[in-house]
Amino acid sequence: MVSDPDVGADTIVEVRVEGNKRVEPEAIKRALRNKEGRPFDPARTADDLKALWALKYFSDIQLLVQRLPRGIAYVVRVVERPAVREVRITGNDELSKDDFKDTIDIRPYSILDIAAIRRNQKKIVDKYTEKGHFLAEVTYELQPVDGTGEIDVVYVIRENAKVQVKEINFLGAIRVPVSELKDVMLTKEGGWLSFFDNSGVYREEMFQRDLQVVQSAYYDRGFINVKVDKPNVTLSPDKRHIYITLKIEEGEQYSIGKLDFSGDLLISKEDMTTRMTSRAGEIFNRSLLARDIQAITDVYYDQGYAYANITPVTAVNAEAKTIDLTFDIQKGEQVTIERIDIVGNTKTRDKVIRRQLRVYEGELFSGSGMRKSKEKVTQLGFFETVEVSHKPGSDNTHVVVMVEVKEKSTGTFQVGLGFSNVESFIFTAQIAQNNALGWGQSVSASAQLSGLRSFVQLSFYDPYFLDTNFILSADFYRTQQDYFGFVRDATGGSLNVGYYLLDDLSVNVGYTREYVTVQPGRDFDAEIPLSNQFRNGVTSAFKVSASWDRRNNRLFPSSGFLQFASAEFAPGFLGGSFLFNRYTAYSRFYFPLPLGIVLKANAQIGYIQQLDPALPLPISEMYYLGGINTVRGYLLRSITPTILVPSSTRPDASVQTFGVGGNKQFIFNLELEFPIFEKVGIRGVVFYDAGNAFSPKHNFFQEPNFNVPLGLFHSVGFGFRWFSPIGPLRFEWGVPLNRRSPADQPLLFEFTIGNSF
Repeated sequence: MVSDPDVGADTIVEVRVEGNKRVEPEAIKRALRNKEGRPFDPARTADDLKALWALKYFSDIQLLVQRLPRGIAYVVRVVERPAVREVRITGNDELSKDDFKDTIDIRPYSILDIAAIRRNQKKIVDKYTEKGHFLAEVTYELQPVDGTGEIDVVYVIRENAKVQVKEINFLGAIRVPVSELKDVMLTKEGGWLSFFDNSGVYREEMFQRDLQVVQSAYYDRGFINVKVDKPNVTLSPDKRHIYITLKIEEGEQYSIGKLDFSGDLLISKEDMTTRMTSRAGEIFNRSLLARDIQAITDVYYDQGYAYANITPVTAVNAEAKTIDLTFDIQKGEQVTIERIDIVGNTKTRDKVIRRQLRVYEGELFSGSGMRKSKEKVTQLGFFETVEVSHKPGSDNTHVVVMVEVKEKSTGTFQVGLGFSNVESFIFTAQIAQNNALGWGQSVSASAQLSGLRSFVQLSFYDPYFLDTNFILSADFYRTQQDYFGFVRDATGGSLNVGYYLLDDLSVNVGYTREYVTVQPGRDFDAEIPLSNQFRNGVTSAFKVSASWDRRNNRLFPSSGFLQFASAEFAPGFLGGSFLFNRYTAYSRFYFPLPLGIVLKANAQIGYIQQLDPALPLPISEMYYLGGINTVRGYLLRSITPTILVPSSTRPDASVQTFGVGGNKQFIFNLELEFPIFEKVGIRGVVFYDAGNAFSPKHNFFQEPNFNVPLGLFHSVGFGFRWFSPIGPLRFEWGVPLNRRSPADQPLLFEFTIGNSF
């Protein structure tokens, strides 16, 4: 055998890798400093070990040298770490696996890394601490998988009890009541309701926010030099409670001295002052200052100055305890909208969003238009979040408006089953799509069934028919309602066309055709003689209506108002047998109050006009009040004019009271709705109701049989509402203030599925 004359006795002629199963030999060889074909350098073996350990693939590494006749064989003998087959969590009752999806970063089939496992162990503990479980314990187990060289990483959790905030103490809080400081904090002291509303839980990120809010509460009361020291948070010996102490240095309270404006003024200083909420001589309030800056900014935004800069320059007079404010204004360039970009709408088509916008390409930038655009897109109800912003365009005279949305599910399938003391069982089912095919149209099929009524309806609604300002809707329904004295069956449908006169003002015209049959009620076995009121027939009616809707939320409003008026005409030439005109109007107002309280008011009036003097109004079209949706505290449909009639045609038949309905109605509702367990959607309510149905023989507010104020029956009551996944559930107790007989219970409980007003 002839040796290579260029290869010395100390040259590495072979690098041999042993023990590897998953790691490629070339990956190991690339990490070495001693390479094949080079002289072996013992000093580099330490570097080779460091490089191989840095790969984090091995639990053991040996470097061996074997001398061969023609040189050296450099042997790398390794023991690979096992691969992770899966990561599991056990014992997590309070937190779901989804809570950890962004916490655990160990991926299946990655090489086992003990440091990463311990790092994730700490992150799990931190997640529990964030959720208020300070006593949570987390360990891990490595479970080999037989015959595979893989392991399962199992995190074992002992959650233990949550740590509750027992006391929050303020040291140095003298001029601002401690109760007001606690009210603005999200961190609350635990109490007997903590089991229900999760109050008293300590979360670090929430508490850090509270420190800023407490400081802001002082700023809003003129204490511009307030200092909130680092809090002292202590754990009780049994590790069940937390005690928080905040030390505050309030400083002196400052008032506003002079108010002035400088720079580029588009309107006079006097006009600018009228837009301000801050006033000279009043206590300085930083929140009002921010609102004033926005009010001034709006003036410039609405004239196309998208980059207007308003800087409040302050001059503090320590002796007089005043702050002089000068708003320095730099208007910048007037800009136009170059284009509007819409992003995030994976389902909803661009035009559905664009027709809600109140800013337009090629026109001057408008701040109020931007805010209105966000409001209108949000009102669609198709998106979880809506952000409308602007960024620089192709030059300094143009901007690009960005509309960023995040889609949410607009299809619903609901099935519900409940119980009412009046209607017995209540079954509801609905399947609906409020954004069909992304066109913004609504289609639905719904059904209700109870002891007193059944209802099936198919509906279609297009708010912008053929991409115009016209509204198209159609309904087809089948109903059955028990009025105790009689049962009304109706099958019909309606077709309506509306038009937007303004953003919130629409008019509507429609046609309804309905086939009605009337049968004796459960307590009557023969037709009741009611002078042709008790009859079957057809309603063929033309209807006009107008609606002015300024509610902030169409389903659960907390501010704004809704005004509605309609006139329905059913003359003989339309082909119907029920001849009447019906006039309806209602007005609803919503007032937001502190602490999440909402004051609601509803006033409704209705009148049915008889068209044929020889043919009285059919009983099936008359007004009947009472029940959870009209005047609470009184039995369903029990507020109505009555007469005495025999229960059958037999001579010995008993005489009973029969409700014949009124052709006029008035309803007034006043509610104060307040949060109880807001996180789970439970709110309380106290209410006052008044109303009556008036007979054709009497005027509005005339009640011949009972001496009641204003001719109305009055009630008060209370209840709670749960905005559950199947819809709003209402549980309410009404107290009738004008009891007519023992049939009017002192306290009437009612339950229903659906919203109030």
